[in-house]
Amino acid sequence: MNRAILGLAGWVLISSPTVWAVDTVYYLEPGKKAEITVDGTIEQESPTGVKLKTKMGVKDIPALQITQITYTSSVGNIEFRKPFSSETNAFRKGTSASKKADFLKTARDGYAELDRKLRGDSKIHRYLQFKIAHTTALLAKDASSRDAAITALMEYKAAFSDGWEIVPALRMLARLQEEKGDAEAASQTYTDLAEVPGISATLKFKNQLRGAQLLLRVNKFADAETKLNQLAATMSKDDPQRTFVDVYLVQSQIAQKRYEGVEEKLKAAIRSSEDKNLRALAHNFLGDYYLLKKDRDRAFWEYLKVDTTYNQDKEEHAKALYHLWQLFNSPRNDSLRAAECLAKLKLKDFDGTLYQRMASSETKTP
Repeated sequence: MNRAILGLAGWVLISSPTVWAVDTVYYLEPGKKAEITVDGTIEQESPTGVKLKTKMGVKDIPALQITQITYTSSVGNIEFRKPFSSETNAFRKGTSASKKADFLKTARDGYAELDRKLRGDSKIHRYLQFKIAHTTALLAKDASSRDAAITALMEYKAAFSDGWEIVPALRMLARLQEEKGDAEAASQTYTDLAEVPGISATLKFKNQLRGAQLLLRVNKFADAETKLNQLAATMSKDDPQRTFVDVYLVQSQIAQKRYEGVEEKLKAAIRSSEDKNLRALAHNFLGDYYLLKKDRDRAFWEYLKVDTTYNQDKEEHAKALYHLWQLFNSPRNDSLRAAECLAKLKLKDFDGTLYQRMASSETKTP
């Protein structure tokens, strides 16, 4: 996880009481590596972000750019920032896994202690509850701890839907639900995220599309098609993102064994765009189509294109590797290459993907 999301490394102690009596927002602008720090008074908070009154005027900071906030509180900045420093230390270069867990547990306990002291301030209470749920999620390394993190985030979602933290909370919840393999729950979370008031059009589209995609994964084709058609109806024919919607509609068509025009539509999508993510989808769906038509050789070449050329998306790459593992065995009778694909699929790079879980399940010894 990006270190910037976890807070500012270190803290400079400033003795001036006038500096202490302000809110401090840390944020990261897209495409930039350096975190920005701004002091002022927070005038408004909402799912879209915060309005911060500074000496230079009012500044709007989007929710997804915020990495951390130090709120003015009765305990003072030093005590307020202590658990944040522990969380930052967990992600310092060279920190061992066990030490990282210790730092995160210390941070979580620190957030809970602060919350007990500052619960009278509703915005601070909301923020610290988010940080407790967040660190619980960061500590999730097995099924039971992941379930605890999902529960914490679900409870946060139910209690605090009006703050800037709801967007990162829902994103983390959806990721954990996907890792658990609960595609239907994750789909609903992505739908909820798409409906957050004030969310950007780009983020809204991505979450609507992801929600529909996950419905396809659990064979809810009618629901997925309804969502996809509704989404397509809001887009112009020349919108470059429209092709993604059309390709997912073809996936639904394949899954329901309605094969008319499938090959032509997917090849047309590949020709129409240089977007590597789109091409990965289309080549993988062509592979699926050829497998269903029992043309394993042509399916092999489609999945191989994703592995060698269009491998930037780990979900699509994992899918290609899963099928190549099987296709190198049959019909190509190349057990060595098959084993290489399986070993690659089991790498940490593909943790959390559906096809890694499928491969792991299928290769377990009784």
